[in-house]
Amino acid sequence: MNPLWKKAGAIGFLVFLALWVAGAIRALLLPYPQTPVWQLTGSIHEAGTRLPQGNNLKQIGLAFTPLPLVLDQPDVEKIQVFDKLAQLAIGTARFDDDKALVRAALAAHQAVVFNERNGGIAPQQRLTLEVGVHPEEFDALVRALRAIARLDSISVDHRDRTTEFRRLNAQRQALKKHLEAVLKLRGGANNPSIDDTLKLEQKIQDIQKELQTLAVQLGEMVGKESYYLVFVTLFEYQPGSRLDPTFTLPQRLFHGTLWAAGWWLALAASIGALALACISVGTLWPKSATRLT
Repeated sequence: MNPLWKKAGAIGFLVFLALWVAGAIRALLLPYPQTPVWQLTGSIHEAGTRLPQGNNLKQIGLAFTPLPLVLDQPDVEKIQVFDKLAQLAIGTARFDDDKALVRAALAAHQAVVFNERNGGIAPQQRLTLEVGVHPEEFDALVRALRAIARLDSISVDHRDRTTEFRRLNAQRQALKKHLEAVLKLRGGANNPSIDDTLKLEQKIQDIQKELQTLAVQLGEMVGKESYYLVFVTLFEYQPGSRLDPTFTLPQRLFHGTLWAAGWWLALAASIGALALACISVGTLWPKSATRLT
C-alpha cells in the first residue's frame, strides 16, 4: 500500500478516535437544565388572599349553613382555617406523555385548574399549573404528581390561620355591638341638632363599611369551596442529559459514537471536497496557461 494512503488512513482513524472520545464525554456530561424557578410564582401568603382557604366547616356540621349565618353560630369558635401550598418542579424527557399524566392525576383527584401557563419549544417546553384541590385529596395529589417523572424540587408550606379568623370575628362582634349602641342614640328621645345628626349618620355608615370589609375577609376564610393550592411545573430536558436515569452507559456510548461518526463524515467530506477542488484547479490551470502562450 502506498505510504501516503497509510498515513492518511492513520490520521483519519486518530481523528475519528478523538471525536469518539469527545462524543462519549459529551454524552456523559450533557447538562441537565436548571429548575425553572421563575415559573413557580406565588406564595402561600399571596395565594391565601385570593382563594378560599381550607376549613373544617364540614366536620363541625356547618357546611350547609348560609355563610352570613355561620359567623353568628354558637360553634363559630370551633372553626379552624388553614393555608397549605405545595410547589413542585418535575423534569421529563417525554413532555407530551407526562403532561397527559399530570392532567390525568388532576382529574383523578378532582382538582381545579385556576391558572395555566405554557411556554418554550422542544426540547425546552414548560407547563405551569396553579391548582386548587380539596384538603382530603391534597397529600394524595402531591404523591401522584411527584411520581410521574423526575422530581427536581418540592416544597410544602402550611399555615394555621385560625387565630387570625378568631381575631377578625371578635372585631366584627365588637363592631356590631358598637353599631347597636350608636343606633340607640339615633332613636333617643333627645332632639339632636342637624350637625349632630349628620355626624351620627356618618358614624353609622363608617361602622357598616367596616363590618362589610370584615365580612368579606371572613367569607374568604370560610368559603363553601375549601381548597389547598398546588403549583406544579413540568419542564422538558433533552434525552440523555447527565441526570437522565433512563439513559444507560451503553446508550450514552452508542450516542457518542453516532455523534463522532457524523462529525467525522462531515470533516472527511469537507477535506475531500477541498482536495478535489485543488486537483480540479491544478488540472485546468496548465491548459489555460498553454493557450495564453
